[in-house]
Amino acid sequence: MDPCQAPCGAGPDRSAPPHRVDAARTHPVACSRSGAAARRPQSHRYRRSRAHSVSVSRPGGLLRTCGARCREGERGVMTAARCRSSRTLLLYAQDNQGLGHVTRTLTIARHLLAAYPDTVAYIATKSAVASHFRLPERCDYIKLPTLVAPATFDRGPEEEEAAKQHFRAIRGQILREVALGLAPDLVLVDHEPLGSKGEFREGLWSLKAARPHTRFIFGLRDIMDDAARIRASWQEMGVYRAFEELYDGIAVYGSARLYDVAAAYAIPSSVHPKLEYCGYVVRDPPAHASAPNTLRARYGLPASGPLVVATVGSGSDGYPVLATARAAVDRLQARHPELAAILITGPFMRASERAQLEARATATCRVVPEAETFELMATADAVLSMGGYNSVCEALAVGRPLVIVPRATHKIEQQIRAETLASHGLAQCVHPRDAGPETLAAALEWALGRDRKAHARLVRDVIPAFDGATRLTAYLGRWLGD
Repeated sequence: MDPCQAPCGAGPDRSAPPHRVDAARTHPVACSRSGAAARRPQSHRYRRSRAHSVSVSRPGGLLRTCGARCREGERGVMTAARCRSSRTLLLYAQDNQGLGHVTRTLTIARHLLAAYPDTVAYIATKSAVASHFRLPERCDYIKLPTLVAPATFDRGPEEEEAAKQHFRAIRGQILREVALGLAPDLVLVDHEPLGSKGEFREGLWSLKAARPHTRFIFGLRDIMDDAARIRASWQEMGVYRAFEELYDGIAVYGSARLYDVAAAYAIPSSVHPKLEYCGYVVRDPPAHASAPNTLRARYGLPASGPLVVATVGSGSDGYPVLATARAAVDRLQARHPELAAILITGPFMRASERAQLEARATATCRVVPEAETFELMATADAVLSMGGYNSVCEALAVGRPLVIVPRATHKIEQQIRAETLASHGLAQCVHPRDAGPETLAAALEWALGRDRKAHARLVRDVIPAFDGATRLTAYLGRWLGD
């Protein structure tokens, strides 16, 4: 391919001819010293205050944060090509209503920035809660806009789809300007190889043409969805071509023993040398973990007795699971009076649904909107989850038996994950259609009856380590290392 050409168009016309990109064009960017926003203290893994974000108000108007003082060019402005006192990473996390992708991307950013002190990172995401997370030093985020409207505003299906496409095009324009303006040394794209519905396609190819030395890595969560559906989508979107011509590496966040992505997604043999299984990426536990009694007291739980922790991720579709879990806890407590439970609704559960759960809370069955789930899982005797990547990995990392009620939506990612883990004896999978109070109580009885040490040994036999972020950092070192 002509290095000055790049495929264009994030819209439905994916066969549009490539347009020429001026490889000599370099956007002026201002250099500043930053980090104060990242150092603000907080008590939880995400916070409710407004975080600083990169403003993308006009092409070339990006702020570049430098880890060390940069010499200013003429009139206080310098091009990205001149600012070589630091290396720049651009990370794309495609979260919208969830927490998983941006949480994982932040974990990865923390590890990379700790390993490479001369590096800065920018995270581009449309996540509505990105500003609630505590950012590491030398890291900033770029908030991509999403479609919003008053509650009273009513669109027809065609108008709604047209509006979504319009905002997708806006995000595509922003991503292209961000990529060309920052001129990153490495781009790490999470989950969607060309961005959500192709919104990053033009930006990635344009950057490839304009800056041949930039390295492109795709971060592949092992289980994405029904494999046939992914293969068809990738074929239509031009992903296989991107694997061949755009990406330098594919980092798999998983284990080939549990899920062979090359076979599942028909990744061509010519691309196999680019595949690197890095293992499961798990959040770092708190530096100073609370003692079990202290943790129980913090959430108003009894000081002793079996503990069930139920978490539904962001909570946007988690109410049915927690409502059933609440009824299952009643049945368990009839047999085990000393048992306690904590139900974590997540930040996106509807207020009316959360209120219904809170109305049923007791001294031995707490309901909270957010919590330090990693610490709670380490204290728990059983964990109930909907099968999201992060919550499952955290429960397995601390060796806790899992009961999974996977999401019953158009995607079956959680169901595949639950069934895969169940086949190795690490979890019980309860399909939503079967998830009545009695069935769920029986599954939790299985988890409560497991021997902690024996179950933890079984987890380690199947998954020896949960050091994916460390291994990914080492893998990226072949391009970032001195």
